Amino acid sequence: MAQQDDDQQGGSNDDSLSPKRLKRRAFLSGLAVGAATVGVAATGAHVANNKARALMTPKALPEGEAAQVALSFQDSRPASTSKPKAKAGAPNVVVILLDDCGFSDLGCYGSEIKTPAIDTLAKTGLQYTNFRTCSMCSPTRASFLTGLNHHSAGMGWLADIDAGYPGYRGDLTHEAATLAEVLQGAGWSTFLSGKWHVNNAHTTGANGPYDNWPTQRGFDRAYWFQGHSTDYFKPSELFDGIAPVEPPDSPDYFVCDDLTDRAITYIRTQQALEPGRPFYLHLAFPGPHSPLQARAHERDAYKGQYDKGWDAIRAERLERQKALGVMPDTVELPPLSFGSDSWDKLPQAHKQITARYMEVYAGLMSNMDANIARLLQSLDELGVRENTIVVLFSDNGGSPEGTPTGTPNVFAPAFGRPIPVEEAAQLYDVLGEEGTFPHYPMGWASASNTPFKMYKQYAHLGGVADPLIVSWPKGIAAQGELRNNFVHVVDLFPTLLEATGVERPTVYKGQPQKPIEGQSVLPTFGKADSPTRTEQYFELGGHRAYMENNWRAVARHTRGKSFDDDVWELYDLSKDPAEGVDLASQFPEVVERLKSKWLKAAQQHNVLPLDDRNLVLRLVQDRQEKGLRARWDFYPPVERLARDVAPIVCGLSHTIELDCERTTDAGDGVLLAQGAKYAGWVLYIQNGKLFYEQSLVPYVERIESNAVLPEGKLKIKYQQRMTARPFDGEGALFVNGQQVAKHTFKRVLFSTSYDGFTVGSDLGNQVSTRYSGPNPFQGKLGKVTIDVDTSKVNPVEMLRFLSQMGLNV
Repeated sequence: MAQQDDDQQGGSNDDSLSPKRLKRRAFLSGLAVGAATVGVAATGAHVANNKARALMTPKALPEGEAAQVALSFQDSRPASTSKPKAKAGAPNVVVILLDDCGFSDLGCYGSEIKTPAIDTLAKTGLQYTNFRTCSMCSPTRASFLTGLNHHSAGMGWLADIDAGYPGYRGDLTHEAATLAEVLQGAGWSTFLSGKWHVNNAHTTGANGPYDNWPTQRGFDRAYWFQGHSTDYFKPSELFDGIAPVEPPDSPDYFVCDDLTDRAITYIRTQQALEPGRPFYLHLAFPGPHSPLQARAHERDAYKGQYDKGWDAIRAERLERQKALGVMPDTVELPPLSFGSDSWDKLPQAHKQITARYMEVYAGLMSNMDANIARLLQSLDELGVRENTIVVLFSDNGGSPEGTPTGTPNVFAPAFGRPIPVEEAAQLYDVLGEEGTFPHYPMGWASASNTPFKMYKQYAHLGGVADPLIVSWPKGIAAQGELRNNFVHVVDLFPTLLEATGVERPTVYKGQPQKPIEGQSVLPTFGKADSPTRTEQYFELGGHRAYMENNWRAVARHTRGKSFDDDVWELYDLSKDPAEGVDLASQFPEVVERLKSKWLKAAQQHNVLPLDDRNLVLRLVQDRQEKGLRARWDFYPPVERLARDVAPIVCGLSHTIELDCERTTDAGDGVLLAQGAKYAGWVLYIQNGKLFYEQSLVPYVERIESNAVLPEGKLKIKYQQRMTARPFDGEGALFVNGQQVAKHTFKRVLFSTSYDGFTVGSDLGNQVSTRYSGPNPFQGKLGKVTIDVDTSKVNPVEMLRFLSQMGLNV
């Protein structure tokens, strides 16, 4: 026993161990090794953690919490830096905006023009028959972008002029965030491609201010132009963001293709970088606003289809509208509006060229439809079409600005030099192609607005009734249905916000926001009988209207007459949706009630004071009141200057002086150019001779030096002296102080086209047909000085101007 105890106490030297003793030793050894390992691991983790704190960015705090700052970053905690993110499943938004497209110009609204892509859009969505706009481009766009009536948005008229009154600043208000700004702040990518025309024209220059340019009003990226329209073949006023750019140099270039290419590229790039992130695309085509330009094959696809004339086209369109359900069977065509005569009364010799204008118009419409098809196909390929809200509408009715006879150059009649139909007829083969700048006659505008009367710029339905299509496969089950609910353009802003689940901020960038004045029509997406607003005022240029349920009172104003003398008409739209039967004499009390409501709305929305003056007259007086600039100094190189911030010399006495240097192999090219061949002037050297040219195609007046210029350093001067502003005067060319040519103008150019002002070349569409491309000056160009007679127009000159232009006061 004693021996066993000694052995158990470890006194024995015997190496042999029993299995029981082996297990116990192994267990004890394991504990020891394990303890050592844990100690080493704990020490390593501590070291690693310390090293990590020295190298790794601390975890960000929950969103909304302020950063915690200590002496070192290891002991600090950063705030979250995540950008706004849309809710899961949020839809994309694509807005397609047409310009001057009449109510009946789309196939699904009764047109013979082929618009299969737009018609398919209607079949996969909803087609509205009671949609109303603001009768002109800038007002409608401002209202859509802000959810405010156009006067409340500061755009009671065009963006060309700031009249100084709250409703007529011609610059988009900052008291209302745009749709792009609101969606951008909620996590959408935002893109604009096309026409803008809601920043004041005088801010569209290299010095801005940029606060109302697209990229400052919510668009991440923008490829755009400011102004009424553009040259479809050679635009010279395009911007990429805030930088002026020249369009791609392609022999088959067409601006609607270019704008669509850019829109598709924006979306494809965005989805590649952030798949699933929602986007808002605003694709604003320039057409079918004048100039009516189209490729020959697109125009000629309609050859002969309009030989029957506008009376027949109107009747056929109305019959199709009835068959489609767009118009009730009881509607009858009202008489042609003023400026439109019966087709049968046209001289036979005029009918072919008159029909040709509409062929060009239809070709332009078909081009835009083809581009819409490309865009929709791209959405399908990206797999995003199902959850994309596509909204397509026009900004106003068909335009009467082509005069009763039409014109191959829209600037010619606007600048007091209309082109006889006989001369226009000589352009039949090339009408609408590059080199022409046409607009169709008022009779075709009446056809565009079928079945309504009057035109763009008027408060009658011909001016404000427009197509509206909404397609959203995932969100609208009732596809291919008509909606007769009243919708005004001001209602689209709140509708899209409700559809996207986004709330408009009450304060944006520190600026309290005006209340939204439209009302969402989202319920109509699901139910045709969903109620919408029942009252709305209308005003543009003194023309007025007020809608109350089915009653519509409207007044066409005559320029120069008292507004108190205007005659108000009254229509019951439930029985007479085309404003055919005036009921004012039967219901005078209704007329007075609606007139009173109109005045109350006018006072509420900054409509007053009313201004009925013609665009050209307003522009002339605006440039006089704002002050013409008497002297300009340019030190090349100088960027292209936008038209509205460039020197104003047309119709005024002025002098241009410049220094240049010619050598044997570098002596020709353009010195200065402003505008285009449709309305412009240019100073250039060709084959060694100096030329000054004014162009208002087909009217061209050219001054040519009597000899080849010497080589070396030269001082060149052009001097224009007006004998009776703005159309009578003479011009002279000087080289090194010696007069080398003189010319008395048949008619001095009154203004220039959309193209801007360039020094040392002729960008965009060229002024002269005697050279091609920018034709930069090959020599060295020095300082350029322009001195202008800025004396005020006196009453005699103003009356003479009004008489020669055929304008009312």
